[in-house]
Amino acid sequence: MNSEPPPLTPPPKELSVTFASLVDLGVEHWRLSTWLAGIAAAGGAGAGGGATALPRHALRRMDDFLKACSLEVRGLDGQAFDVGMAARVLDAVDDPTLAEGSAVVVETVAPMVLWRGQVVRVADVVTRRGGKGDKANAGV
Repeated sequence: MNSEPPPLTPPPKELSVTFASLVDLGVEHWRLSTWLAGIAAAGGAGAGGGATALPRHALRRMDDFLKACSLEVRGLDGQAFDVGMAARVLDAVDDPTLAEGSAVVVETVAPMVLWRGQVVRVADVVTRRGGKGDKANAGV
């Protein structure tokens, strides 16, 4: 019986990855970036210190890769919402402090993804809307 390990196959110079996988990578990159920014903003563990240096470096490298693939990922928090946005409203909450007929994105659950400036995945968002029960203003 031959106990020698099989010869190593060199890795390919190019690797085929589906476009959907790249989009998923962009979304997960955004989630990790948002989470890490939240920790730093809250003064959490390692805020601004060495504990966040490694993940920030990894995120920058992933960001460079996504840009090289012409992918851009955008959260919509704080933007005025209108029905023409590339976003799906998951929930809309009445807010008496907003003007009637207006709506604002208060949370991006999943970001919008663009490839070469074209939307390839719409965002999932939560909005606040002015007025009482006027669902048309929040896209619901």
